[in-house]
Amino acid sequence: MAKIKKIGENLNQNSISKGDSLEFLPLAVCDLSPNGIVLSVNSEFERLAGYSLVDFEGKHFSEFFYQKAKVKEFLEQAKGENYFRNKELLLIEKNKNRTPVSVCFLSKKDLQGSFTGHFISLVDISELKELQSTTEKKINQRTEDLQKSRRALLNILEDTELAKVEAETEENKASTIFDNFFDGLIILNSEYQIELINPSAEKFLGIKEADYLGKDPSVMANKKELKEFAKTISKKDKEIYRKEVGESEEPVVLEITTKFIIKEEKRIVTLIILHDISREKVVERLKSQFVSVAAHQLRTPLSIIKWSLCMLLDGEIGLLTNEQIEMLDKAQQTNERMIHLINDLLNVARIEEGRFMYQPKTVDMIELLEKIIEPIQALAKNKRVKFEFKKPTDKTSKVIKADIEKLSLAIKNLLENAIFYTSSGGKVILSADRINNDVLVSVKDSGIGIPKDQQKRVFNKFFRGDNAVRMETEGTGLGLFITKNIIEAHEGKISFESEEGKGTTFKFSLPAIG
Repeated sequence: MAKIKKIGENLNQNSISKGDSLEFLPLAVCDLSPNGIVLSVNSEFERLAGYSLVDFEGKHFSEFFYQKAKVKEFLEQAKGENYFRNKELLLIEKNKNRTPVSVCFLSKKDLQGSFTGHFISLVDISELKELQSTTEKKINQRTEDLQKSRRALLNILEDTELAKVEAETEENKASTIFDNFFDGLIILNSEYQIELINPSAEKFLGIKEADYLGKDPSVMANKKELKEFAKTISKKDKEIYRKEVGESEEPVVLEITTKFIIKEEKRIVTLIILHDISREKVVERLKSQFVSVAAHQLRTPLSIIKWSLCMLLDGEIGLLTNEQIEMLDKAQQTNERMIHLINDLLNVARIEEGRFMYQPKTVDMIELLEKIIEPIQALAKNKRVKFEFKKPTDKTSKVIKADIEKLSLAIKNLLENAIFYTSSGGKVILSADRINNDVLVSVKDSGIGIPKDQQKRVFNKFFRGDNAVRMETEGTGLGLFITKNIIEAHEGKISFESEEGKGTTFKFSLPAIG
C-alpha cells in the first residue's frame, strides 16, 4: 500500500489528471464490464487499433477481433481462472488491417469475491511475427537446422489483493501494473533520483528497492557487477533505445530502454525498462557454434576439391581438351566462391562468440597499404577500373598498432567492393593521412552507390543493396559486417557517404602511435 500511495502522490504533485496515470506505460489497456462491454481504453489502445474512445464505448470487446468466438471463450474462462496471459489474436484495426497482438485477461472482483468485469492489456507483436518469419526463411535457406527467434514475453498483470473493488483508483491500477510487470521497471523523478523499483528489476539486478530510494542511479556503480549498467543509465541528456548490457555468457543479459515523460515542456518522470534477453543470447550462441562446426566440416572437402581441380588444370593427370579446361575452370571459380563464403561464415561466428583474435603489432599504415594493393591493382586492371593510391606528402608518423591479418582483411573488403561495384571506365581512389591523433584511411569510388533508404542496414549481416544484387549476383553480404567489427576491435571508427549512381566513400580511423 505504501508503494501505491507513493505513485499516487507523485502523479498528483505533477498535475496528472485521472486517466493520465497509465499514459506513460508503453501498453494498450482496456476496462470491460461483466458482460464484456468496453467501458474505457487508454490512448495507447486507441493508437494501436486506430479507433477513438467513442468507437469503443458500448460495444462488446469481441467485435474488434477476427476470432470473435475465441475472445468470448477467453473472457468466460478468465472469470474462473482470474488471469489469462499471452493469448495471440488478430485485432481488426479501423482501416480493416489485421494486427497480431498478445492479449492478457485479468478478472476483477469486489471485496466479497464477486466478479465485476475484466481488465485487458494488448501488445502489438506484428514486428515479432515478421521477424520470426524472415528469420526462419533465412535459416532454412542457409543451414536448414538453425533457428533464430525472439519472443518478447510481456506478462503484464497478476491477480493481486489490490484489485478489491471496481471503483479502485487509477493510481492503484498503475501500481498493480508496475509491481507485476514482467520486464524490470525503474522510475526516476524530475531530479533524476530513484523513486520506484519493481520486483522484476530487483531480481534482474540483485538489489533491494529500499537501498536505493531517493538516490542517483550512478550509486549502483559501487556494486561491481552493476558498473556497466549504472554507467549506461546515468546518461541524463538523451533517451536510450534497446541497449544491451552484459555478456552472452552471463546468467542475465538485459536490454535497456529509457523513456522521458514530458508534461508542459518539463520532464517529470524518467522510465527505465529492463528486458531480459538471456534466452535469445543463448540461441544466438548456439547458432554461431553450429555455423562454426558446419563451416569447419565443409572446409576439408572443399580444399580437396580445390587441390584436385588444380592438378587437372595443370595437366598433371593428362592433357585436357579446351572444352574440359573451360568446364573445370568454372568449377574452380565456383569452389573458390564456396571457400570464400565458408571463411566469411567462420569469421562471423568467431566475432559473435568473441573469439575473433586480436593480436596487435606495430605497423606503418602506408607500408601495409602498399602490400595490400598489389593484388587489388591486378583486379582493377582486369575490371578496367582506374585505381589510384594517394600517398601523404607530409612526414607525420602513420604508425599504428594492429592485427595485420585482420586489418588487411578489412581493407581488402573495402577495396574489392569498390572495384566490383564500379563499372568499366570508373575510378577507385585509396588515400591515407594523419589527422590529429588518428590515421585516417579513405576508399572512394565512382560506382553504383547505395540507395538512401537502405543505408542504415549497410553494416548488417547478409545485407546487399538492391542495385548491387542486380549488378553482381554473387556475394555473401558479410564483408562490411566483418570489416566494421575489425575496425571497432582496433578501437577505431568507420563511416561512409554515398549517393546512388554517383559513388561511395568509406572512411575509417585508427589511433596513431607517436
